[in-house]
Amino acid sequence: MVRNKKRDRISNLPDLLVSHILSFLTTKEAVATSILSSRWKTLWTLVPNLDLDEDEFEWILSDEKQSRKKKWDDWDGWVCPSGFTFVQIVSKIWALRNAYPLQKFYLNWLYDCDPIHVDKWVSTAIASDLEELTLNICPNLPFDIPNTLFNCCKTLVDLRLHGNIIVDPPPSSLGFPSLKILHLLGVQYANHDSFSRFLTCCPILEYLCLEVIEMDEECNFIITLPTLKRLDLNMQDFLYKLEISAPALEYLEFVGFLHKVILLENLSNLVKAVLFVSHDSEVGDTEDYGNRVMDFIRALYNVKSLHLDSFTTECLCNVPEFDPPMFHNLAFFNFGFHSCIPHVLSLLLQRAPQLAVLTLNRDKSHLHCTSEQESLKWNFHEDVPKCLSSHLTTFQFKGFKGLKDELEFIGHILQMARVLKTMTLSSDPSTEKEIIRVLKELVMFPRHSSTCQITFN
Repeated sequence: MVRNKKRDRISNLPDLLVSHILSFLTTKEAVATSILSSRWKTLWTLVPNLDLDEDEFEWILSDEKQSRKKKWDDWDGWVCPSGFTFVQIVSKIWALRNAYPLQKFYLNWLYDCDPIHVDKWVSTAIASDLEELTLNICPNLPFDIPNTLFNCCKTLVDLRLHGNIIVDPPPSSLGFPSLKILHLLGVQYANHDSFSRFLTCCPILEYLCLEVIEMDEECNFIITLPTLKRLDLNMQDFLYKLEISAPALEYLEFVGFLHKVILLENLSNLVKAVLFVSHDSEVGDTEDYGNRVMDFIRALYNVKSLHLDSFTTECLCNVPEFDPPMFHNLAFFNFGFHSCIPHVLSLLLQRAPQLAVLTLNRDKSHLHCTSEQESLKWNFHEDVPKCLSSHLTTFQFKGFKGLKDELEFIGHILQMARVLKTMTLSSDPSTEKEIIRVLKELVMFPRHSSTCQITFN
């Protein structure tokens, strides 16, 4: 009887198909396959992706780690002994690739990063029809983006820059006609208009992620993009001027400090907005800062989903004449809090007649507050918000503690919400006795909706 030998099906596949399979591995893992057989020796060089991560190659730099591993002695005759620097490893990889074109290039180099080598590798990468470029670098001297990047990247779709990088677009360039995704995280700008000039090079951009930290001078962030669909802003500095005009924008997330000069317009298609406004204790005029937050929120009147964290709602408490806009389309509302803010919540509910899902989210980072400070009361003298009487179907309370004022608040929700289907109370771990007490009180509350189910987590 002849035994059926196990066949190596993968090795019989065409080179292009094998390289496609290897593209799902890291570069280090793909290179490791070169020791499998003579046929696999150079297959990894056909992979159109190259991710150079100093953390991935860290074991090569450690004598202790290298002694535990079997040495690779078949990289075209090159042995990988311990003591090789990251530059030497990467240089060897480039040499062995034999100038095969790249689609994706990723570089993560923070320790002892040399901008000269970065410039050389980036220039080599963009020489082909590159589609994705990611740089996460921290050289001692700032890295100036080469002008060739603005003139030789017609096929680039995804560009992500993070670290000690200077953005200074040339006066005229071919730009990025195919770019749809742009991340600028913690980079520097040559002058106050560098960012705005950068965006003019991106005519079809759809997703912009921007992080601003520690600027030496005020910078203009003018975002006027008719194709932009998603915008993530993390502004950890006050030195900026922000203007947004994006008629196709669907998602907006803002984290950080609000500057005095902010203009939001043409946001008619906005679906979801998430605000994590930082509260600066050094700001003397809390009323003025609260008005900035209020003005920002007024521009979001058309959203269907709104998330306000506890610091944002705390800023709103400092507005003497709190007058939010009508949110005619608002269906999902996540309201963060950590102190007594009844007038803010009740007024917002009054201005959201179509609200279907309401989530209260107590900020756990403010556990030092007293029970009196954490009280949550309803303004009984006001009319019942239309959303409670006719549209609210789901209510969730995250960070529920079972306090008296919380239970009273929930009782009024149950009484007013005619079409409520689900009420979920999420609590920190409590004693069994405390849970039973809360459940007993909840069961006794009258409910306007006969189909409402209460879940206690």
